[in-house]
Amino acid sequence: MNILLVNDDGFDSGYLRMLCRAAAARGHRVRVCAPARQQSAKGHSFTITEPVFAVQKEMEGAEEAWVIGGTPVDCARIGIMELFPEAELVISGINYGPNAACAVFPSGTVGAAREAAMQGRLAIALSADYGAQEETVKLGAEWALTLAGSLPGKELPVNALLNINIPAVPVTGLKPPVMCPQSTVIYKDEYVRETTPRGDLCFWLAHEVKDEHPPEGTDTWYLKQGHITCTFIGMEPIDQGRWQPLLADI
Repeated sequence: MNILLVNDDGFDSGYLRMLCRAAAARGHRVRVCAPARQQSAKGHSFTITEPVFAVQKEMEGAEEAWVIGGTPVDCARIGIMELFPEAELVISGINYGPNAACAVFPSGTVGAAREAAMQGRLAIALSADYGAQEETVKLGAEWALTLAGSLPGKELPVNALLNINIPAVPVTGLKPPVMCPQSTVIYKDEYVRETTPRGDLCFWLAHEVKDEHPPEGTDTWYLKQGHITCTFIGMEPIDQGRWQPLLADI
């Protein structure tokens, strides 16, 4: 399969390189388009009034790898439209940190996958919860690639991406993957107000506060229980339970 890898954590992300090696080891043709620097929370933004520079570099497992001077969505758009139009599948990730509940809206990882879906490609956003062990992330990545290989030819939700999250549990504690709805949990955050030595007012975004009691049966709830979670995100409501059979044979 022709696979385009993008992310929002930047070209130097260890998780991106892990995914690239894993995909290439399975015989897939892989190209990478990743931002030059960290681009988390860029949502679906892309560059309109400025040029977007692309610099070719090396990455183990990649037929071609490009550093893109733009957002995650720029990476998906330029990759699909210009650098790898043969791409059949776009995987955005592996993101450092979960993209569940309301986090999917500002997420650059999800934004890039959403753009790929809008461009008519199979699209997966793949994330790992904070604190996930490398062995668990590797296993989750391999599982996601196996699932991706089973998707071509299946009737899937139109213009929808598949959002996958890997839990922060040891491999021995992993529970069966589930197809589940997105939680309605709202993460709360705040700003730290400071004054610079020059007297200018500035604000630092503080750490978000997560709801420790997510609704049962949702992505955040299953993730806390140790399941790999899968949720189709589209432009209209989707019956997640209808797609559970996709996971049965993986």
